[in-house]
Amino acid sequence: MGRPASRTPWKQPTKALTQVCGTLRLALYLSEVMVSSFVRRGARSLLVMIVIGGLLNFSTMAASEKPLGMVVASQHARLDNANAVAGVDVYAGDTFATDAEGSLRLKLGGSQIYLLASSSAKLLQQENKVRASVKQGTLGFSTTTPGQIEIETPLATIRGVNGERMYGQVVVLGAAKMTVSAYQGTLVVSANDQEQIVKPGQSYVVSFAAEAAAGGQAPEGAVKPGVNKKKLAFMLIAIGGGGAGVAFLWHEFTESCSTAPCDQF
Repeated sequence: MGRPASRTPWKQPTKALTQVCGTLRLALYLSEVMVSSFVRRGARSLLVMIVIGGLLNFSTMAASEKPLGMVVASQHARLDNANAVAGVDVYAGDTFATDAEGSLRLKLGGSQIYLLASSSAKLLQQENKVRASVKQGTLGFSTTTPGQIEIETPLATIRGVNGERMYGQVVVLGAAKMTVSAYQGTLVVSANDQEQIVKPGQSYVVSFAAEAAAGGQAPEGAVKPGVNKKKLAFMLIAIGGGGAGVAFLWHEFTESCSTAPCDQF
């Protein structure tokens, strides 16, 4: 018998299979490239959108943040962590403090605020109203538009009434005691559901009243508060006690604008 025939016909299918596998590998590679490119393009587009959105928000915030007023006069006083300088704009959230021999005057639209020595305050904004929050010391205030400004203390809030021009002073003596004086216009001292009218020429010492359990009579001027709310006691005193300070503040509020840019806001 002769030699068996060679099995060369199997070579052709092997070559075809190799070609098919190569084609599949090429297709997978191209699909990975396309997916990767799509993802990169999508990520870039998303990043661009985020950046644009952030810039728009920043521009909106910058445009909406307008100064409340400006520093008119300053001596040994600080604005946040820097020295307060006349002419500098002031914004909601700014804090102010004066040294033992310092003073500071701010112009806020039709209102003025004056800090005497060893005093500190913070400016807040509530809708169209400016609120000066006093932590310690003496703050004088004057306004032709009482609805524009309120004074906040650890005990109560002070505001004007009847649209009258008001000029007054608050001295925070601690977390539980202060004095409120009205020199022009009528003031209202309010806390929780209590209110006390302070007429022009009057000055009150305001403090937390003793608890009813102590057996004491409710102080004059105090109104029954709601449940679990501290009650305030109001004691009328002579307004002349701070005569020198009153005269000094009155001069600053009425005369200083002749030499300072008070009407720029």
